[in-house]
Amino acid sequence: MENYNFMIDQLLDQWENKIQETTDLFVAIGEQFAMEPVAPGKNRVIYLLGHLIVASDCFLAALEPDARRYPEYEALFLTPQHHANEYPAYELLLQQWVSINEVLSAYLRQLNPADWKSKHNYISETDFIFEPKRNKFNVLLNRNAHLFHHAGQLALIRTQ
Repeated sequence: MENYNFMIDQLLDQWENKIQETTDLFVAIGEQFAMEPVAPGKNRVIYLLGHLIVASDCFLAALEPDARRYPEYEALFLTPQHHANEYPAYELLLQQWVSINEVLSAYLRQLNPADWKSKHNYISETDFIFEPKRNKFNVLLNRNAHLFHHAGQLALIRTQ
Protein backbone atom coordinates (compact mmCIF):
# COMPACT_ATOMS: atom_id res chain seq x y z
CA MET A 1 0.00 0.00 0.00
CA GLU A 2 2.91 2.32 0.73
CA ASN A 3 4.22 1.99 -2.86
CA TYR A 4 0.74 2.76 -4.17
CA ASN A 5 0.58 5.95 -2.09
CA PHE A 6 4.03 6.92 -3.35
CA MET A 7 2.96 6.49 -6.97
CA ILE A 8 -0.22 8.51 -6.43
CA ASP A 9 1.78 11.27 -4.73
CA GLN A 10 4.26 11.32 -7.61
CA LEU A 11 1.51 11.65 -10.19
CA LEU A 12 -0.26 14.35 -8.17
CA ASP A 13 3.02 16.26 -7.83
CA GLN A 14 3.52 16.03 -11.59
CA TRP A 15 -0.03 17.21 -12.26
CA GLU A 16 0.25 20.13 -9.80
CA ASN A 17 3.63 21.16 -11.24
CA LYS A 18 2.22 21.16 -14.78
CA ILE A 19 -0.81 23.17 -13.59
CA GLN A 20 1.60 25.76 -12.14
CA GLU A 21 3.77 25.81 -15.27
CA THR A 22 0.67 26.22 -17.43
CA THR A 23 -0.62 29.00 -15.19
CA ASP A 24 2.74 30.74 -15.46
CA LEU A 25 2.53 30.44 -19.27
CA PHE A 26 -0.97 31.94 -19.33
CA VAL A 27 0.22 34.82 -17.12
CA ALA A 28 3.34 35.42 -19.25
CA ILE A 29 1.35 35.34 -22.48
CA GLY A 30 -1.17 37.75 -21.00
CA GLU A 31 -4.28 39.39 -22.31
CA GLN A 32 -2.30 41.13 -25.05
CA PHE A 33 -1.87 37.82 -26.90
CA ALA A 34 -5.05 36.06 -25.72
CA MET A 35 -6.70 36.17 -29.14
CA GLU A 36 -3.60 34.96 -30.97
CA PRO A 37 -3.43 31.41 -32.28
CA VAL A 38 -0.64 29.37 -30.71
CA ALA A 39 0.52 28.68 -34.29
CA PRO A 40 -1.00 29.50 -37.69
CA GLY A 41 -4.35 27.74 -38.04
CA LYS A 42 -4.32 26.45 -34.45
CA ASN A 43 -6.30 27.27 -31.30
CA ARG A 44 -6.24 30.72 -29.76
CA VAL A 45 -4.68 31.12 -26.34
CA ILE A 46 -8.00 32.19 -24.78
CA TYR A 47 -9.72 29.12 -26.22
CA LEU A 48 -7.09 26.84 -24.66
CA LEU A 49 -7.51 28.59 -21.31
CA GLY A 50 -11.28 28.09 -21.38
CA HIS A 51 -10.92 24.54 -22.69
CA LEU A 52 -8.62 23.62 -19.81
CA ILE A 53 -11.03 25.19 -17.30
CA VAL A 54 -13.80 22.96 -18.65
CA ALA A 55 -11.47 19.94 -18.56
CA SER A 56 -10.66 20.58 -14.89
CA ASP A 57 -14.34 21.22 -14.16
CA CYS A 58 -15.30 17.91 -15.77
CA PHE A 59 -12.44 16.19 -13.93
CA LEU A 60 -13.88 17.39 -10.62
CA ALA A 61 -17.35 16.21 -11.66
CA ALA A 62 -15.93 12.78 -12.51
CA LEU A 63 -14.85 12.51 -8.88
CA GLU A 64 -17.64 14.31 -7.06
CA PRO A 65 -21.25 14.41 -8.30
CA ASP A 66 -22.74 17.84 -8.91
CA ALA A 67 -19.36 19.53 -8.48
CA ARG A 68 -19.38 21.43 -11.78
CA ARG A 69 -18.60 25.12 -11.37
CA TYR A 70 -18.60 26.33 -14.97
CA PRO A 71 -21.11 24.27 -16.98
CA GLU A 72 -21.96 27.38 -19.00
CA TYR A 73 -18.52 27.17 -20.66
CA GLU A 74 -19.04 23.69 -22.08
CA ALA A 75 -20.69 24.79 -25.34
CA LEU A 76 -18.02 27.44 -25.95
CA PHE A 77 -14.91 25.49 -25.03
CA LEU A 78 -15.63 21.82 -25.76
CA THR A 79 -16.56 22.41 -29.37
CA PRO A 80 -14.10 23.50 -32.04
CA GLN A 81 -13.38 27.20 -31.78
CA HIS A 82 -14.98 29.54 -34.27
CA HIS A 83 -13.51 32.90 -35.26
CA ALA A 84 -16.76 34.69 -34.37
CA ASN A 85 -16.93 33.33 -30.80
CA GLU A 86 -17.09 35.89 -28.03
CA TYR A 87 -15.11 34.92 -24.96
CA PRO A 88 -15.21 36.01 -21.31
CA ALA A 89 -12.44 38.36 -20.20
CA TYR A 90 -9.01 36.76 -20.14
CA GLU A 91 -8.31 37.85 -16.56
CA LEU A 92 -11.63 36.35 -15.40
CA LEU A 93 -10.80 33.06 -17.10
CA LEU A 94 -7.35 33.09 -15.56
CA GLN A 95 -8.85 33.58 -12.07
CA GLN A 96 -11.31 30.74 -12.72
CA TRP A 97 -8.48 28.50 -13.95
CA VAL A 98 -6.56 29.05 -10.72
CA SER A 99 -9.69 28.62 -8.58
CA ILE A 100 -10.92 25.36 -10.13
CA ASN A 101 -7.46 23.82 -9.87
CA GLU A 102 -7.07 24.82 -6.22
CA VAL A 103 -10.37 23.09 -5.45
CA LEU A 104 -9.45 20.08 -7.57
CA SER A 105 -6.00 19.74 -6.01
CA ALA A 106 -7.40 19.88 -2.48
CA TYR A 107 -9.97 17.23 -3.40
CA LEU A 108 -7.38 14.95 -5.01
CA ARG A 109 -5.01 15.22 -2.05
CA GLN A 110 -7.65 13.97 0.40
CA LEU A 111 -8.46 10.78 -1.53
CA ASN A 112 -7.21 7.53 -0.02
CA PRO A 113 -6.01 4.48 -2.03
CA ALA A 114 -9.45 2.84 -1.94
CA ASP A 115 -11.00 6.04 -3.33
CA TRP A 116 -8.55 6.05 -6.24
CA LYS A 117 -9.55 2.51 -7.18
CA SER A 118 -13.26 3.32 -7.06
CA LYS A 119 -15.41 4.13 -10.07
CA HIS A 120 -15.69 7.64 -11.36
CA ASN A 121 -19.03 9.30 -12.14
CA TYR A 122 -18.88 8.83 -15.90
CA ILE A 123 -19.15 5.04 -15.78
CA SER A 124 -22.12 2.99 -14.68
CA GLU A 125 -21.95 0.44 -11.88
CA THR A 126 -22.57 -2.33 -14.42
CA ASP A 127 -19.82 -1.22 -16.79
CA PHE A 128 -17.40 -0.77 -13.89
CA ILE A 129 -17.84 -4.42 -12.94
CA PHE A 130 -16.49 -5.39 -16.36
CA GLU A 131 -13.95 -2.54 -16.61
CA PRO A 132 -12.58 -1.88 -13.10
CA LYS A 133 -9.61 0.02 -14.50
CA ARG A 134 -11.98 2.83 -15.43
CA ASN A 135 -11.48 4.28 -11.97
CA LYS A 136 -10.57 7.65 -10.49
CA PHE A 137 -6.85 6.98 -10.84
CA ASN A 138 -7.35 6.37 -14.55
CA VAL A 139 -9.10 9.73 -14.87
CA LEU A 140 -6.07 11.42 -13.28
CA LEU A 141 -3.75 9.67 -15.75
CA ASN A 142 -5.86 10.81 -18.70
CA ARG A 143 -6.32 14.39 -17.46
CA ASN A 144 -2.59 14.63 -16.88
CA ALA A 145 -1.87 13.58 -20.49
CA HIS A 146 -4.48 16.05 -21.75
CA LEU A 147 -2.92 18.88 -19.74
CA PHE A 148 0.57 18.08 -21.06
CA HIS A 149 -0.75 18.07 -24.64
CA HIS A 150 -2.27 21.54 -24.39
CA ALA A 151 0.65 22.96 -22.39
CA GLY A 152 2.81 21.86 -25.30
CA GLN A 153 0.57 23.81 -27.67
CA LEU A 154 0.97 26.93 -25.52
CA ALA A 155 4.73 26.65 -25.79
CA LEU A 156 4.38 27.30 -29.53
CA ILE A 157 3.13 30.88 -29.21
CA ARG A 158 5.52 33.67 -30.04
CA THR A 159 4.87 36.82 -28.00
CA GLN A 160 7.65 38.98 -29.46
